[in-house]
Amino acid sequence: MMKKLNKVIFSVTTATLLATTPIHLTNNGQVLAEESKAKELTPEWKVKVELAIQKVKERLPYLADFSYSTLEILEKDDGRNRIKITLQTSKEKKKPSFRLYLDEQGNPDTFKYDEEFPEEERPKIEHDKVKSKATDFMKQWYGPDMGGFAYNPNYSQDNDEAHFTKLVNGLPYLNINVRLTVNSKGEFISKGSGLHNLGDDAPALENMKFSDPKEAISKDQAEKAFAKHLKLFYLKQPVERWDEKTKKYLYGSPTLRYKSEFSEFIDAKTGKEVPDYEGSGSAYNPIVRVNPVGKEVTVKTTEEAVAMFAAFGIESKAEKIKEGVSEDTKGKKYTHEINKDFDAEIETEEETGRFVSYRVVDKRKGGIKFPKEDPNGKKWLTPEESMKLAIAALEKYGPKHLKEVMPIGTAEFQQRGAVLGFKFANVHEGIPVLDDEIFIRIDRITGEVKGLHMEDVSWEPLILPDPKKAVSHEQALKEYLKVRPLELQYLTPDANILSDNPSYQPILVYRTAISLEHREIDALTGKFTTTGEIHYNPY
Repeated sequence: MMKKLNKVIFSVTTATLLATTPIHLTNNGQVLAEESKAKELTPEWKVKVELAIQKVKERLPYLADFSYSTLEILEKDDGRNRIKITLQTSKEKKKPSFRLYLDEQGNPDTFKYDEEFPEEERPKIEHDKVKSKATDFMKQWYGPDMGGFAYNPNYSQDNDEAHFTKLVNGLPYLNINVRLTVNSKGEFISKGSGLHNLGDDAPALENMKFSDPKEAISKDQAEKAFAKHLKLFYLKQPVERWDEKTKKYLYGSPTLRYKSEFSEFIDAKTGKEVPDYEGSGSAYNPIVRVNPVGKEVTVKTTEEAVAMFAAFGIESKAEKIKEGVSEDTKGKKYTHEINKDFDAEIETEEETGRFVSYRVVDKRKGGIKFPKEDPNGKKWLTPEESMKLAIAALEKYGPKHLKEVMPIGTAEFQQRGAVLGFKFANVHEGIPVLDDEIFIRIDRITGEVKGLHMEDVSWEPLILPDPKKAVSHEQALKEYLKVRPLELQYLTPDANILSDNPSYQPILVYRTAISLEHREIDALTGKFTTTGEIHYNPY
């Protein structure tokens, strides 16, 4: 798990860090005139700082006029330090600026260039040029072998970005990456680490145990394991493209598609799914039959909001309720302050006044820990009991046309202390409509509904493509794996890194090749789409 960085020593406002005068720092960030009272940056580290600045200036010509420097020493929780250097053209001019971080050995590591003028009006650079320039840069930075990194087309998804992944035994190790970003002028404006980052506690690469690739099951066996996860789904509003003018997504007609509904990784020794996070797993669950009450609920006045709050166990009065406008629905928003830590909120649709959302909002800022079981030893409702209460709320307030829903994901993954979250997708012809959904949160101590989100559900029956016209699963699978074949790689799963007892050891995994141009299979044509499901979770 990534450790927190604390700024405990920071200063150095010299004309340049290449000056020969000693750099003296105190814990409160002051530069002292009397050297005997100051904490001095060791001569060894002063040399490392000088060499680091020299290295980046040699490789990044735009830094030629950056003569003013400041330095910060960032202390990690484990007592180790990291150095951050900021370069500017002068003390007074804050932009352009260049931030450089040194690794624990004092080598230049990640950097970020904040340009003086915005990029938006410039033409976009071609990705082939980005890849070529980035490859040359990696050779300059790490040496002819690029430090054992190789260009990774799977992760180089943005046009101006090139991603390089560490190779071990000839296979990509997905946790160790370099990401380079290039602007339209061909200048490198950032160097960072990539996906699935390892934390500060992770052992050095030479101390990790990497299984022999020969221990993996065959690709044919892996493909059979993958086949179980390629499933049909509907989207009522598939994204077609992003509109730069309106800064909004443009949507198309309802669609039926095939996609892999699992975490993307298959354990290459067991053939089993590798979960994204502790408690997560396959997205699809057994279908649940529902019997909606069929009564549409509207809230158009503070008096009606009082009654609605009371239905959720919140006693209020009209004069205590604040009325405003919902950012999400553009309808009304009614707020009741429970106490200094919690608010209760109700939101409605703009035109109809239909009730679509209730939530209890925790106003405390960050650092809140949610216990997994009651600290007082009280028995909580089981996930199954909580599910029944969530279904009851769905039947009471949801659309009257709903007949079947599918819980998506696992309850444990959406648990926050005693509150358990459920996502229900509408089901049509036995197939989930993944963007026609309701979220419900249940308190496992009291059984109360703490959240009910229906902003994305359809209130009238949908007209969707006929699943009888879909290509066969066998045909879809063949096309999927032809274009996006399974690849053998190493990975330390996030579930291991983020668990209560972190483990950083890598495992062998199979993963389908990523492609921006090949997202999901259109079930009616059997061909790939260029857009994929975009899913928003209000938790």
